[in-house]
Amino acid sequence: MGRLQTSGTISMNDIRNQFGASGSPDMAEYYRGGVNASRVHSYGSGHNTNVPTGGTISMSQFYGAHRGWHLVCGQVNFGTNFIRNIGYSNGAVVPAMGSINPTNYRGAAVIGIYRVWTTFKNNNNYSQVIYLNGILPRNWFNRYQDPNYTLYTANASWNRDFNRNRTSWIWGAGYVSGTAPYSNGATLSPETPQ
Repeated sequence: MGRLQTSGTISMNDIRNQFGASGSPDMAEYYRGGVNASRVHSYGSGHNTNVPTGGTISMSQFYGAHRGWHLVCGQVNFGTNFIRNIGYSNGAVVPAMGSINPTNYRGAAVIGIYRVWTTFKNNNNYSQVIYLNGILPRNWFNRYQDPNYTLYTANASWNRDFNRNRTSWIWGAGYVSGTAPYSNGATLSPETPQ
């Protein structure tokens, strides 16, 4: 999903399509609210800052706003074609690849959001990996979503690495079945009940 346009007319349907909707249109659903946001998140410094957190709200304040991250994907192979990573990494876990904006979520630096494709004995296996900086609880976010997958933290393999000050969520077989490229966006959502 792309950003909303940066000029011209923005309709209520444009906003609802970008951020989701519940019931009849109500602009109060779309206040920017950080960790308590019901729709519009402030993932990092300078992100969706034109959208107010309260008071008067207008359509033009949504120019350039978007629901989640915009990923420019990279790919790296580890010596052979048996392991391929597709997405974003800052280089702390696997070699640096791709790019991401913003680079943090609720104050935690994004170390990596990528898919892994491994081949062993001619069998392909896939997984989705998320690494965030800090020793974080399992429900630091509830849901990961991109145009291909919606994955819940309750189903992830979750690990806190105290030595490296990072937390990982990994979904493997049964949750991820391919490495279709990211389509210009991914979201971590704190507000969706599981």
